[in-house]
Amino acid sequence: MMRHGLVFVFLLSFLLQPLMAQTIQEQNLASEYLHNGEFEKALSFYQKFHRYEPNNVSFYKNYIICLTQLKDFKSAEKVMRNQMRSFPNNAQFPIDLGQLYRQTGDDKKASQIFDQTLRDVLPFEANIIELANLFTLIGENDYALSTYQKGLKLLGNPSTLRLRLADLYYIKGQNDLMLKELMAVLAQDELQIIPIQNLLTTILDDNPESDLNQMVKNALLREAQKNNANLSYTQLLIWLFIQHANFEAAFTQVKALDKRTNGQGDEIMELGRICLENRKYDVAVRCFEYVVAKGAQSYNYLAARIDLLKVMHLRLMQDGSLSTNELTRLESHYLSTLDEIGLAPQAAPLKIELADLRAFYLGNSKSAKMILNELLTQKNASQADLANAKMKLADILILEGDLWEPALLYGQVEKEFKNDIPGQEAKFRNARLSYFRGEFLWAETQMKVLKASTSKLIANDALALSLLILDNTGLDTSFHALQMFARADLLLYQRKLNLASAVFDSLLQTFAYHPIRDEVYFKKADIARQQANIPLALEFYNKILQEFPDEILADDALFRMAEIHEHKLNDFTKAMELYQQLFLNYPGSLFVVEARKRYRMLRGDKIN
Repeated sequence: MMRHGLVFVFLLSFLLQPLMAQTIQEQNLASEYLHNGEFEKALSFYQKFHRYEPNNVSFYKNYIICLTQLKDFKSAEKVMRNQMRSFPNNAQFPIDLGQLYRQTGDDKKASQIFDQTLRDVLPFEANIIELANLFTLIGENDYALSTYQKGLKLLGNPSTLRLRLADLYYIKGQNDLMLKELMAVLAQDELQIIPIQNLLTTILDDNPESDLNQMVKNALLREAQKNNANLSYTQLLIWLFIQHANFEAAFTQVKALDKRTNGQGDEIMELGRICLENRKYDVAVRCFEYVVAKGAQSYNYLAARIDLLKVMHLRLMQDGSLSTNELTRLESHYLSTLDEIGLAPQAAPLKIELADLRAFYLGNSKSAKMILNELLTQKNASQADLANAKMKLADILILEGDLWEPALLYGQVEKEFKNDIPGQEAKFRNARLSYFRGEFLWAETQMKVLKASTSKLIANDALALSLLILDNTGLDTSFHALQMFARADLLLYQRKLNLASAVFDSLLQTFAYHPIRDEVYFKKADIARQQANIPLALEFYNKILQEFPDEILADDALFRMAEIHEHKLNDFTKAMELYQQLFLNYPGSLFVVEARKRYRMLRGDKIN
């Protein structure tokens, strides 16, 4: 019996296959006629499709399009009324009929249909939302508003409907009513803060000083002061400030929120890390210092101390011109933090940073080497930390003038981490050491491999050094200019700034027309920046732009100039101009993404 049934099904599908193919062919043809505006030809197809499948929305809509385009409004009305009788709970069809009356100039009938549909809406949230959306789609925003208002009465003010009502008020340009609804939603349910953030993300403009942004900020400030028990107003205000990169204001609000809740500094830690990511080091320092001041009883205490050191060290690396007092203060922070941590795993990276600080900035390489050698014998240190310690020890040996033993240390790390990031970093530093020694061809060979590194930073550094060597060895077979440059570069690495500057000056005099001059200008700018001579640094960067606008360092110089104007001179207008010049004139630059981001941030855009 089952066998006969299977045979019957097979025969039926075999017989229907041509019919199915014909239907698909007709649908494709009808769609083509509709797309080309041949409505009369499309009409006969969709009339048939709709007759056989009246519940197919696509066939129905295309059928109506054909009828209305051909001005056959009577037939369109008849189709819609038939659909209303067949599907009485589907609001789509009466809304379509009302829209048809609007199009034909019969506003009275349209209003009657819309009013009746609104009266008949079922008291369920899904039905309310569906009807309001249908009204919105045809531009009947007042009816959509009435739908939500009726829904609020029927269902007891659900926050989801109030959010949609607020969005509709925005569409209608009634921002005061929009904000009233949003504040009411937060008063009703603090958990609605995320949907409100999502809504504000779509409607707020890029200018923090715009009327709408100011209205939102003032409304949140007002409600936060009126209702201290409801934290969502302050939380949303903090979010708003962060969106517009107003980190100072965000810190003020986060600190107030933490004090009000007697918190452990979670939100302040989060803000500090956001500031760190956006290179707002001063605010980041204040964030982490605030948490540290809470004392060791706070579970964020240790993380805050470590993050505080990270920010201060990063600021040192970026600035390069901190005073002795600032450096000593940073050293004291490292020592006190390490005293508290003891032999915990988090201590190893801090010891490496302390060694770097002492050797390269405080002139105490002997103490730095003692720290690293002690760490290398520490049994609970991770292999990665030991590798970093070994590389830092090699760095310090180069600082002291030893250009041979560091190669052994780098080689050990490279061998141990052959296919990992520490190994690639060690390979780069070893190649850089070869460059310092004047072994340019060997160094460049190593850079070829490293340009494919999985680490973007290593790949970029390798590319830069490779280009330096290639650009300055092609025609100069004696390599004299590059040898002189490498000696000065080594002196700069060893922080013998005046000696390095003198060698660079001598290079410019000896090789007045050599193409290496842009590299020399860049290094001279770096020295001036480290000596806190900002005008001189800008002068050298500008020389690169004036004399070598098409060379590989032009975009780099432009970016450095923009950074100086933003972070050192607080000339945000000039910084914006330079960032814009970079991403417009050098679209292939590695700095384009960051320049565009900073330009938008300075302009006041929302940065997600």
